[in-house]
Amino acid sequence: MQSLKRNSGNVELARKCLGLIRDIADRCASSSDTEVVGYGLEELSQVLLERTGRGDRAFEPIPAEEISGLAALQEELEFVNIVSQDLCAAAIRARCN
Repeated sequence: MQSLKRNSGNVELARKCLGLIRDIADRCASSSDTEVVGYGLEELSQVLLERTGRGDRAFEPIPAEEISGLAALQEELEFVNIVSQDLCAAAIRARCN
């Protein structure tokens, strides 16, 4: 039973991480500021590369409940999400002034 609870929690964390990736990518891709576009791409790439710990990419699909380190990934994505919101707000303010 404990394993089932942990696994469903992991699936929820995986969904939250994917939602953050979506929000960050959408926000940055929609920006007219090239700095914001570059930031989104670079930071998401960096966070996801750090997640694997490997430079070479090997796609190995596994069920969400088997993914380790999702809490740390979510924490990193939350940070990138906040910074990208701030960058977009600053870019809008700069255009309006």
